[in-house]
Amino acid sequence: MKGIVLLVGIALLLALAPLPIGYYTFLRLAVTVTAIFILVREFKKGISLWLILFIITAVLFNPIIPIYLYQKTLWMPIDIVAAILFFSYSFKKQ
Repeated sequence: MKGIVLLVGIALLLALAPLPIGYYTFLRLAVTVTAIFILVREFKKGISLWLILFIITAVLFNPIIPIYLYQKTLWMPIDIVAAILFFSYSFKKQ
């Protein structure tokens, strides 16, 4: 699980580069699925800050009802914060 979380964090940082739209669609799916796995894992432990942060992340990146900000400059800080969130989670003590 740690490896997947790290890969998603790296993928979020790669999103800062100008890439084809297909990459961002893939990224939405990867972030949402990984966030949901983390949500299930954290929900078993009870309500926590991790749970709340990953709920927000899953909603923001979900591919089913996407949130469009239409400007890459608006997504860039979100991608950076989300990458930091995934990196932080991967390094936290289980």
